[in-house]
Amino acid sequence: MHKKLDGLSVGTSASNLTLRGLSLNELAPEPVAYPLVSFIIRNWNYARFVGSAIRSVRHQTYPNFEAIVVDNGSTDDSRREIEAAIGDDPRFRAIWLDENLGALAGALKGLDVARGDFVTFVDSDDYLLADFTAMHVQAHLALPRSVAFTSSAVIEIDATGAALGTGLRGSQADTGKGSLRSSFLVVRLSEVSDVQFDQLDGSIVAHPPTENGWLWSPGTSNMFRRFLLETIRPRAKTDVMFGLSVDGHFCRLAHVFAGSATIAMPLSAYRLHGGNFFAGNPTLDGAVDASGPARRFFPARRREAMRVLVEDAASLSASMGAWRFWSAIAQVLDSDGVTSLQVFEAPEAQAIIVENLPALFAAFGKWGTLRKLRQLMSRSALKAILRAADLGPAAYAPRMISIEISMLEARLRRKRRTKAARRKPRP
Repeated sequence: MHKKLDGLSVGTSASNLTLRGLSLNELAPEPVAYPLVSFIIRNWNYARFVGSAIRSVRHQTYPNFEAIVVDNGSTDDSRREIEAAIGDDPRFRAIWLDENLGALAGALKGLDVARGDFVTFVDSDDYLLADFTAMHVQAHLALPRSVAFTSSAVIEIDATGAALGTGLRGSQADTGKGSLRSSFLVVRLSEVSDVQFDQLDGSIVAHPPTENGWLWSPGTSNMFRRFLLETIRPRAKTDVMFGLSVDGHFCRLAHVFAGSATIAMPLSAYRLHGGNFFAGNPTLDGAVDASGPARRFFPARRREAMRVLVEDAASLSASMGAWRFWSAIAQVLDSDGVTSLQVFEAPEAQAIIVENLPALFAAFGKWGTLRKLRQLMSRSALKAILRAADLGPAAYAPRMISIEISMLEARLRRKRRTKAARRKPRP
């Protein structure tokens, strides 16, 4: 049975949700529905692969999803393959663009019409395993604290579909810590067995927003909360947007807002075929491969992420907390998991700060901004930024002297606390 919504059918299959081993429909005064998941399948000239991507979504064990296929002006046989794979399935619709807008801009066309509580962007050269959706949704429902998105491990395959390896493609170890709440205390999906739940619990790791580095697998592997995607949505000009990627923009920004969780269990396939935008080689020893053409767009990606943060800096600082907001600036400018002091030694990071100084001054005042920046970076880095912004050495006197004194006092207090803690006798 399907419910029609403005020309897009959404499944309303009555699979069972349980709590404490009892049906929620028996416990609650009204029917409790599965959250709607939106799949946005983006394609450009991947006629040889897109059919598998669509069929993998159709074959999900999870009952309540919609799928939007966005074709980015393909010139091969993509349209025929897409229409054949969709068939008469009312859960799917297609958007045919006249030109290639790029991966991220094409995805946003799908996001404009998506209705799901959760969103997964599917690359048309990848595919999902049948329990991908059920396991990701179950993770979101069972984590002790809500996260912005979940990211699962992948099976790496070549162009012919041969398996090359498995694992997480991020920089963290693929080991779990038993991070879910007890299965007795959470809403359970009937599509996830007790054995699967235990496997999920043993393979998931929650990462706080302050954890740095690239932790996640590529775009298809991620399931986001849709409302947060709208908050951090890019608004770059068309020529800049073309080079931005979905995971490159959304993963890091979503993580600094609300954290993430990685699942070491492979739930999708990542195809390596020589034409990948980001990574074209199998993962070696947990290293993050960025051998594709995406690397040359990294500076534009950092600039757009920074623009999102500072565009409404005052309100974001209030909602995230001042310390988290300023730490997030260092995180979105970093790709290698280094300290904030190291991030701002790079001329590129300094240039991005210079570009955004007027917005930061407007939100926090000149001296409030400079105080926070000094806490993130070395004195020499801040002086270089001030010179580049034509503020000159005079900006350091006399009020910056008091900032330096207060930072020195803070360091001395930390040292005294550390020494006092070491002197305490052990019980």
